[in-house]
Amino acid sequence: MKNETVTNRNKISKIYNLKKSFLLIAGIFIAIYTYNNFFMGKTLLGKYVNRNFENDFIGTNPHVADTLILKKDNQFESPYYGKGKYNITYSLDGTKIELSYGEGQTNININENQINISNEESFETYINRIWFLGNPRIMLFEDLDQYYEKID
Repeated sequence: MKNETVTNRNKISKIYNLKKSFLLIAGIFIAIYTYNNFFMGKTLLGKYVNRNFENDFIGTNPHVADTLILKKDNQFESPYYGKGKYNITYSLDGTKIELSYGEGQTNININENQINISNEESFETYINRIWFLGNPRIMLFEDLDQYYEKID
């Protein structure tokens, strides 16, 4: 009977240790995911340069060397996009950024009809980092590994 009690205690102890190990691994995974995918205010401000920009067939993505500067007043500037505004949002997928740029309208005459076309454009993408070592990246085209990388 005494041996049964000791055996039961050993089983309970093993289950308890297994649960602790699982919770520790889950906690580490959540911490890594959070660190790599969620960025707060000042972490994002600064200067970014685009990488792997040689692919010129990708619509509005810069295919020349470009520097993007995110400022604290939700403003940005870039030689390629000009001046604009950005908006940061958060979801379970991580940190998202929307860049809006251009201003005004262009008036065009087509078959004697006046048409107004907005010069404003925007796009939304996400921000991530490669494990703990990498700088934040604003993804432009993931399949071709095109992104802005924070340098300052």
